Amino acid sequence: MLTPNNARGEHLLWLAPMLYIWVASIIAPIQSMAIYWDGDYYTFSFLNTSIIFLVCTGIPYLLHKHFRENKTRSLAISWMHILSSVLLMLSILMIYTYNPPIDKEWRYSSLLLPHFERWRFINDFALVLFATFVLVQIVYSIYGFGKLIRSKFGKSHNSEMGQYAFGENQVAVNPALNFR
Repeated sequence: MLTPNNARGEHLLWLAPMLYIWVASIIAPIQSMAIYWDGDYYTFSFLNTSIIFLVCTGIPYLLHKHFRENKTRSLAISWMHILSSVLLMLSILMIYTYNPPIDKEWRYSSLLLPHFERWRFINDFALVLFATFVLVQIVYSIYGFGKLIRSKFGKSHNSEMGQYAFGENQVAVNPALNFR
């Protein structure tokens, strides 16, 4: 049953890649993706990609959960992070799902084939999107940890200042006034 306690926006961070991987495993024309980076090819299955996305969004998810439970989250920043992360994840997965197949030997051809150039451009674009995705997660994590540290130091500083009531008891403030 869907209730406000268990229907939270931060669940999209782990639900979106899982649902996409499930649908892509059924209807995608390929079952893995090849990434060309730094002169080497890397092949990932959609399940491995989903795990990579889940690991990247783990800390931000916990920060979202903490801020929601403590009622200290900023609604605009929270949804901006969630929507940008989900859109980046889905666009990266969509690019690799429908990117045309590539023959690894094409890069050794003396002529640059138009299919390989198109594929390399799409691959480079997906890598830039992935770098942007990781940057968004890092920026939100820095924001979240900064907010946690500010709230911890703010509470400890206020609680220390609350112990000293200067107007109520002069002896507690200055013990030298006790010796008259």
